[in-house]
Amino acid sequence: MWTCPKCHSKVDASFEICWQCGTSADGTEDPSFVRADEAAPIAEPPVTEESLGVAGVVAETTPAGEIWGPDVEIVECYRAEDRMQAHFLSDELTKIGIPAIADTHESSESLGGIGALPRVWVRREDLPRARVWLEGYEMISREQHPARDE
Repeated sequence: MWTCPKCHSKVDASFEICWQCGTSADGTEDPSFVRADEAAPIAEPPVTEESLGVAGVVAETTPAGEIWGPDVEIVECYRAEDRMQAHFLSDELTKIGIPAIADTHESSESLGGIGALPRVWVRREDLPRARVWLEGYEMISREQHPARDE
């Protein structure tokens, strides 16, 4: 922590300028500084399949709403070590054309410590392809991290 020389606010050491007034620890004021609560919203482009890098994941013959619609059966294809791995795997499967989703929470969080691992889910018809890809992922992972198997 450091104390701003201008407004005397306590500032986390990871910040180069005061969050309150825009002054650096050595007293240099930033003339372009605007407080976050006074700034306009940042304009961002809309999220699209192209911007996510998954263009073409949805087959042209399948309306987008039918990928995860009420009539689509999804099945578990993998139990991940943690949520981060589950989301990574679902993203990687989706990138190669296998729409996948990950649990949004670990069961242990809601069940008071019972150790259920987060899962990755795919459509039933994509399960064989997903398993082949996941076997390759596990093989590479074991080669890169041999201590995990012990």
